[in-house]
Amino acid sequence: MPSVSVIIVSYRVMHYIEQCICSVLRSLPDAQIIVVDNRSDDGSVEFLRRRFPDVTVIANADNEGFGKANNQALEMAQGRYVLFLNPDTVVAERTLPGCIEYMDANPGTGAVGVRMQHGNGRFALESRRSIPTPWVSFCHMTGLGRLFPRTKLAKYHLTYYNQDEQCPIQVVSGAFMFVRKEALDRSGGFDESFFMYGEDIDLSYRLLEHGYENRYLPLPIVHYKGESTTKTSYSYAKVFYDAMLIFYHKHFAGYSILMSWLVKFIVGVKKLGTYVGQNLLAGKRALVEYKEGCIYVGRRETFGKASDLIGKSQVLENARFFEDIPFDLPNSGAVVFDIDAFSYNTVLDWFYSQYRAGKRFTMGLYSQSNGKLITEDEVLL
Repeated sequence: MPSVSVIIVSYRVMHYIEQCICSVLRSLPDAQIIVVDNRSDDGSVEFLRRRFPDVTVIANADNEGFGKANNQALEMAQGRYVLFLNPDTVVAERTLPGCIEYMDANPGTGAVGVRMQHGNGRFALESRRSIPTPWVSFCHMTGLGRLFPRTKLAKYHLTYYNQDEQCPIQVVSGAFMFVRKEALDRSGGFDESFFMYGEDIDLSYRLLEHGYENRYLPLPIVHYKGESTTKTSYSYAKVFYDAMLIFYHKHFAGYSILMSWLVKFIVGVKKLGTYVGQNLLAGKRALVEYKEGCIYVGRRETFGKASDLIGKSQVLENARFFEDIPFDLPNSGAVVFDIDAFSYNTVLDWFYSQYRAGKRFTMGLYSQSNGKLITEDEVLL
């Protein structure tokens, strides 16, 4: 019986999910992996079945949403722990063993989240969150938490905790949600009335209601964030903020009428603001043409192929070769790692450390085994 069942819901992310599964197998070779595909039209199902014959692939005829798809796979989970994992993630080798070790030693913990970072190493604030009570939500959506990040006004993202130390949290992100199977059996799986977004908050809340603690562990993953989501559409803004209202009505309907109307008003404003702001920013980004100088770190025999791929890139150029990470790097640019020569531990920690030092590098991962170079912006093959 596997110690961990890894459940991944996939939608049009064939190359990212391949990278994700490869990193999971490095971290925990005996993991049970179940992929639920929500009717991708990019050949994902056929590709995954051919590429990973030991992975269970469920092909849905329709897009069933995040919660329902996860629940489908949950019925097949055999591990004593279940990891709900986004397909646009990369898991470090020490991350899954570290989660198992902590959970084995702390039976009162229902779920753990980890240190999620973006493709440039930046810490993802959603790694640590609190239940969005009306007051916590008000402080977050009005910007009070950002103005006073070291106070309890910033409880939504818990920014007053050190990113590199474990701490109690209330909400574990659905991008990486490592849950005790026994706790899931007691609390139930995801609430399928949420189509996408908010399900992780609801499940985290129910784990707390059943007496479990949720915990943040500073173990690294990369979350490219949103490769399968079109975030400039009104439908995205509507689904995201409507999920907040579903959660509010489910758990906090007893609050005053005034508070209820205030929450609805702020959510409505944020919904519209998200759509307008992201479209304006997207328009500005589209007008900017830029390329980043690129450093390739790895084996010399792989540099030729990687350099050819970099030559096809819309954002990378001028690849320079190094066998190891040079010390005299500029303050920004792109660094592509030969991932067959370096561990994910090394790569993820390096990008995180550079961001903490004030440097900004785009991460690229090249694999000779599949001939692909993947960044947050591109898949080159």
